[in-house]
Amino acid sequence: MNKDDRGSFTELLKTEKCGQFSVNISKPGITKGEHWHHTKWEFFIVVSGHGLIRERKIGTDEIIDFEVSGDKIEAVHMLPGYTHNIINLSETENLVTVMWANEQFDPSHPDTFGEKVEKE
Repeated sequence: MNKDDRGSFTELLKTEKCGQFSVNISKPGITKGEHWHHTKWEFFIVVSGHGLIRERKIGTDEIIDFEVSGDKIEAVHMLPGYTHNIINLSETENLVTVMWANEQFDPSHPDTFGEKVEKE
């Protein structure tokens, strides 16, 4: 488990051929992510709380928003080449997100590149 002032991120299960499962907990008002991948694709599934997932294809200005909630569980797909983030919209409740990635995190080749979804 990796913890900081924003919440925590825990890798739960890694498989050789089927990627990995993780749980992300974001504290109220926190934004996490702001990065993209060349080859990795992910599914985010909010199981508790209320949030906003935002994506933008690299090289474009159009932002795609997905309002998500543990009250209506659904999977949101993060595609390679799209910078993405997840924002906890609550002022009091943690946002709990189950995440699946098609490949394991490899610290020697992280395939994670920082870029904000909303251009300044």
